[in-house]
Amino acid sequence: MSSKRSGFEDRLGSVLEPAGFLYEPFKTEYVIPHKYTPDFVHGDILVEAKGWFRPGDRQKYKAIRDSLGSQELVFVLQYPLKRVQKGAKLTMGGWCDKEDIVWFATPEELIDYANAK
Repeated sequence: MSSKRSGFEDRLGSVLEPAGFLYEPFKTEYVIPHKYTPDFVHGDILVEAKGWFRPGDRQKYKAIRDSLGSQELVFVLQYPLKRVQKGAKLTMGGWCDKEDIVWFATPEELIDYANAK
């Protein structure tokens, strides 16, 4: 028997494991359904206007990006050089680059991008 995360799991494991039960043998992914409303849309381009990231936003936008299929999530960043959080070195624009999400500093850049597609 391996050490469990809690005393209760230890006690339960001492009965279940001899009966053939395995303790934490694998991980499984799960999804919590949410709905996303883009700020602007142009064809298959979903545009998010961001001045800053709230706690949890980066994880949320990665999940949105990964669920879009043929649509594309892009950002227009009010402050591309703003840090993603206090004390971080990573900027908002840098985070987008790291996550392979197209971003723009001006609406005109977005218009050029959309018209070129």
